[in-house]
Amino acid sequence: MGISAMGSGIGVGITGAAASGVVAEKPEKFGMCLMFQALPQTQAIYGFLTAILIMMGTGLLGGGAADIPVSVGLVAVGCGLAVGFAGLSAIGQGIAASAGIGAATEKNEMFGKSMVFSVLPETQAIYGLLIAILLMSFSGILTKDYAAFVKNDLTAVGFVAVACGLAIGIAGLSGIGQGIACAGGISATAEKPGMFGKGIVFSVLPETQAIYGLLIAILLMAFTGMFTKTFNVDVNQGMAVIGAGLAVGIAGLSAIGQGITCSAAIGATTRNPDAMGRGLIFAVMSETFAIFGLLVAILIIFGVGLI
Repeated sequence: MGISAMGSGIGVGITGAAASGVVAEKPEKFGMCLMFQALPQTQAIYGFLTAILIMMGTGLLGGGAADIPVSVGLVAVGCGLAVGFAGLSAIGQGIAASAGIGAATEKNEMFGKSMVFSVLPETQAIYGLLIAILLMSFSGILTKDYAAFVKNDLTAVGFVAVACGLAIGIAGLSGIGQGIACAGGISATAEKPGMFGKGIVFSVLPETQAIYGLLIAILLMAFTGMFTKTFNVDVNQGMAVIGAGLAVGIAGLSAIGQGITCSAAIGATTRNPDAMGRGLIFAVMSETFAIFGLLVAILIIFGVGLI
């Protein structure tokens, strides 16, 4: 809850600053500005929802707190990391929504297109929420059924859950880079409506880092038996795959640099359409570091015998 609230607070603040300037000149745009400012709030809502589900599942909310095994507690930590860090994507969404306010103020027809760009950084937070819900489901937090965790020492599964949370959570910060690219796409589309499609192409590039994190999280859950609840992982393997989560997660921060390049490439393509191909080449250069992180994560999973 706390980390996602921080992301939403910053994103909403960035958007609110742009909205304040617009409303001072055009008070009739208040409603429109409020719609854009509401977009980065959703990440905090995801964090709040996850926190409530965890507290309800463990009996902390509503009384009757259950005797929760350490392994289930670690799974809850993984859920929090997934939705919390991914919630920092709200910062990027705030950057995009801020640009959307400016464009829609100048041209009413830009409202819809600006909204499309502004919601793109939301996907990282949705990935984090998805992994959190899956972890809560497999561990029994949603159903309050911890039988498998009580009968067996499944601390290793808890470590795997933490790894999943780190993988998708930290990689979710790619939303900041995507927000920067989306802001450039909004400005370009406002100048030349024909740039909408090309702007979208550049804007989705920084999202791939979050997809790498999502992939590793799903692989970890699959190869450790979470999907079938036939857990087959020991503590040493569980500790090792935390490194896999960190590798793909932290490497995913390269999306911020990629977003900066994409934004500049959008501007260049606006001036000269022939620059798009070269701009894409420049933009994907930052992608290689995320691929390195993905490769190392897969090698770790393979090296400890989970594949």
